[in-house]
Amino acid sequence: MSFGPELFTAMMRSFEETVLPCRIGKIETGDTWAAFRLSSGKDRWLLFSWNPGSYGCGIVGEDGIASLKKTRVSRSSFGEGLKRNFQNASILSVRQLNSDRVLVFGAERLVGAGFPVRLSLVFEGTERNSNLVILDETGSILEPAKHIHGDMNRYRMIIPGVAYTPPPPMKGKHLGETGGLEGPEDLRELRGIGKGLSGLLTRSWDGRPVGYWNDMLARLLSGKEQGLILQRHGPLLTVFPEPLPFCEVLAGPILERCGEEVLSSYFLGQRERILSGVKKALEKEIRSRKRHRDGLENQIRLSERGSEFLKMGNLLLAAAEQVPPRAREVELQDWETGEPVLVPLDENLSASRNAERYFRKYKKGKVDREAVKKAIGGIDEGITELLEQLEALESIDDPDLLSVSARDVMEWLAPKRTAGGRKQKSAPPPHIRLENGGDLIYIGLNARGNRHVTFKVAAPTDLWFHVHEIPGAHVILKTAGKDQVPADSSLEIAASLAAWFSRAKNSGKIQVDYTEKKNVRSIPGSAIAHVIYVHPRTILVSPDRWKEFPEAARSRQLEDRI
Repeated sequence: MSFGPELFTAMMRSFEETVLPCRIGKIETGDTWAAFRLSSGKDRWLLFSWNPGSYGCGIVGEDGIASLKKTRVSRSSFGEGLKRNFQNASILSVRQLNSDRVLVFGAERLVGAGFPVRLSLVFEGTERNSNLVILDETGSILEPAKHIHGDMNRYRMIIPGVAYTPPPPMKGKHLGETGGLEGPEDLRELRGIGKGLSGLLTRSWDGRPVGYWNDMLARLLSGKEQGLILQRHGPLLTVFPEPLPFCEVLAGPILERCGEEVLSSYFLGQRERILSGVKKALEKEIRSRKRHRDGLENQIRLSERGSEFLKMGNLLLAAAEQVPPRAREVELQDWETGEPVLVPLDENLSASRNAERYFRKYKKGKVDREAVKKAIGGIDEGITELLEQLEALESIDDPDLLSVSARDVMEWLAPKRTAGGRKQKSAPPPHIRLENGGDLIYIGLNARGNRHVTFKVAAPTDLWFHVHEIPGAHVILKTAGKDQVPADSSLEIAASLAAWFSRAKNSGKIQVDYTEKKNVRSIPGSAIAHVIYVHPRTILVSPDRWKEFPEAARSRQLEDRI
């Protein structure tokens, strides 16, 4: 995600018109974000993110902050510094520095007998160098989110006790100093707009007269224009007085939409990191299981040549004196058939040691081949299930559900143990519960969750749902009473959720099978969530049909606690 300086100008105006002055209530912080609950409106939080991949600021709601809180790992000294300096303070002003992506919020906090302490909070939205810096009333740095030392940046240091120096000023002239632009090449020398917007205007320049562009830019950069339109082009967020070609218009107040974009980008980054971590763990486990399978396949190959290895060993022992030193092979006569037998040798071993080597291969190949083949089939089933786990996680959009499900998969691959070496008692695998009228719907979020809802939660007469012949979630529909029939809407919701949490999520209408749970059986020796079922009925449903039942959707509850 990328913000241009023109958007910071628009945000400054929006803060002045719709937010300030305001009092700061509660403060929440994470590794790369901070949020202030504001008194200027119910359920309003001012969010700052200095994460390189999702930097920015804006207004977000309580739900967004609740999700952010679940991603934080530990407390930070900077977070404590924010609370110490800005808890119950008032933000009185905001200004933009050097027409750049830097906003300075002026704040005041009363201490003692009403004595005012003035502070500033500087937000630098400069991609990988983004930062949030606390300043005292003299402009000295009290605490930055990211420390920048002299060996990292020759232009400035961002460390406590040093006078704050903003980023190097942008090159070029203000629009009023140019006397008006004559062509798109002049955009590169214009202060207050970023490279992203400059590129978009250059592409569209020839379609409008020069006077139009000068008028639009004057309105954009005046800092007084109302009704600027927030627009997105790829990762770029920008504003302009009118919709631009190649851009998607983002409706709604600028600060709220910017907050949504910051959250969305942040959670997308979290999603990629979570999936990457799980993928590495799954790939490691798959490699381990493939090595095991290779060993079993080698046992089968050895078993097929068992009699041959035994004969070679016996021939070597019987004719050891005929084996030349350091020979790589020797031809010996089979005493049973009289035919010559060519025996490969390890030149570094004696005849007797080579014989021992063949006897070991013979013993290693003395296995029940059918049992080994069955074990190989079980390993292949397990590998398929591991691959399905990653697909299941990729189908989960909700950051909370993804995080919990991924953690459960990681604990499944590497169970935690107590000091005595025993496995810790684990919580139920993560699954979701929804309500529709008196009916309850349960959805497994991964293999263990699927097995849990099918074989622990469901009663024999409950309905079990699964997408037809496609990997996906197990869904259980329980009625309010033993002899009651589920509502038609509950059937639709359950089937839709089975499609939503499956590989077919992005399809149109999809075939979902359902049957009573008593008709579902696990496959002995198979992967933990692989089942067979009989007497299915079928329903065609859209994967997002469940969203059309708002009361049921709002009832969604994650269950992953004992």
